[in-house]
Amino acid sequence: MASTMRAIFFLDFRGSEIHLWSGSYNAPSVPICGQPLLERLATACMKSGVTEILVCANALDDDRLEALCSGFDAIACSLSGDGFIETLLRYENDTLLIWGTPLFDSSILAKIKPGRGLRGTAWRPESPTGVYHLTCHDLRRLLPENNIVISDDPQHIFEALARGLSRAKIPPLVSKEGTKEELLDIRDGVDVSVAEFRCDDENLLYRLETSVGGYWRKPIAEHMLLCNTRFPPKAFYQRLTHRIEGALTCYPSQQVDIASLVAAMTAQPSAFLAVGNGVTDLIQALYATLNPTIAIPTPTFAGFQTPLEQERKKSFVLAPPLFDLDVKAFLEFVVATDADTAIVVNPNNPTGRLVDFADIVWLIKALESHGRRLVVDESFIDFPSDGRASSAETLVPSHGNLIVVKSLGKVFGLGGIRLGYLMSSDIEFVAAVRRKLPLWNINGIAEYALFILPEFLKELDNSLKLLREDREQFIRDLRTVPGLEIVPSQTNFVLCRLPEDSLSAVALKRRLVVRESVLVRDCGYQIMKDADRYLRLAVRTPAENKVLVKILGRNLSDCTIPFARSPGAPA
Repeated sequence: MASTMRAIFFLDFRGSEIHLWSGSYNAPSVPICGQPLLERLATACMKSGVTEILVCANALDDDRLEALCSGFDAIACSLSGDGFIETLLRYENDTLLIWGTPLFDSSILAKIKPGRGLRGTAWRPESPTGVYHLTCHDLRRLLPENNIVISDDPQHIFEALARGLSRAKIPPLVSKEGTKEELLDIRDGVDVSVAEFRCDDENLLYRLETSVGGYWRKPIAEHMLLCNTRFPPKAFYQRLTHRIEGALTCYPSQQVDIASLVAAMTAQPSAFLAVGNGVTDLIQALYATLNPTIAIPTPTFAGFQTPLEQERKKSFVLAPPLFDLDVKAFLEFVVATDADTAIVVNPNNPTGRLVDFADIVWLIKALESHGRRLVVDESFIDFPSDGRASSAETLVPSHGNLIVVKSLGKVFGLGGIRLGYLMSSDIEFVAAVRRKLPLWNINGIAEYALFILPEFLKELDNSLKLLREDREQFIRDLRTVPGLEIVPSQTNFVLCRLPEDSLSAVALKRRLVVRESVLVRDCGYQIMKDADRYLRLAVRTPAENKVLVKILGRNLSDCTIPFARSPGAPA
């Protein structure tokens, strides 16, 4: 950046106001973490070495423009008359020409070199939102080439400058990965939420660690949530809009109707099924019905463990490096610990390992002979190539001690609809579970999705084939990262063991959030040997997967610990 530089803000007030619960604002005045956006951007400019800030607007009189600039050190500059053009022409150093109020900070400004620009996500030719680094020669060429002349009409100058920026051959800023960088245009309440997330550096980690989800409005690349990234197709969302008004304005159906839809999907009697707002909803209802003492192989899905008191859960710790389940040893453990309910997540989360169908059959019968129930969570059963053939659902009618639970959001790539089901041939038990669920526990959008998903079953099968290819390529790429050990996975996520001389999984996760804006799942909370050495990585798009591999390689190579550390010692 030049030794001295000015910044000129061109504020376009032709857009609509931003409406929040706290009030209505124009974009420059909208509060971001308690500070007006324009004031925040001006502060970023000053931190970048800007020595003078000018603010122009197309629809404000001088008094209102002065009031807008009163919160920070800036010059309110009228567009009318000859003063504005002279101000542009007489400056001999570089200018940051900022159109609108796209979110940026000083680190972003430092990347923009002379002759380059950084445009906003909602860039339009008539309103070219962005930041442009122009030399005095660039700026002088911009004015006469686009017939920008002295005028008493601020809008005339404003529109002429917009045309000039649209036509100017200003190359965009390109990221390290070769993609065009973009700035966030703040145009509604969701954009404000995104901006506040980006600007709240002190609480960034806290926000991510205490509120899993909502990443559509959190600007972070996440490899944590486990949904099919290859499904649904765009056509599904187009179909979803056809009856969206009715789905949102009417109460959804109750359990009996929703269960009949899932019964058609699973080819099982409706009385065998309880439908939940995700699997966690069903676990709560199941536990409230059975009041069980469980035996569960770990590491595994924490949702089966956290609702219970410590004395009512027995952990059967799986052995590295593959963490495969020995069903005979597990049966002995169930009986020895006097657990009345055994739980198996198949394929397991976070290991990605599948228990053979024959072993599941043996375990069901063995537990049945000892008067124990078996709960099998099959939320990831569709991801292995032979997963559906390994499903225990076909065994439900003939084994009253078997309970199958399954998340639908994961396989359909629709985590936001929160759909899951519980299946058992013990219809009195199922009826008791239903009574523990709210009367309207499935929302209208989820109900509507159940009706239209059968239209896309061919696309679903194809998506699973593609995702398996994505997973295998992801695993091959991860194996190129020095020191990283991969647990072969059959699902849409991969368990990795970090090198012994690297940071712990928790420390690396936080480093990736702060330095790379990437979120992964550490396994430090799991009951397993050397839990602090493991990360679970979701398989996302091929491009996202390759970027993550590069990020892991880069960060693991420069954060190794320069001394020997005994296995299991805290990092």
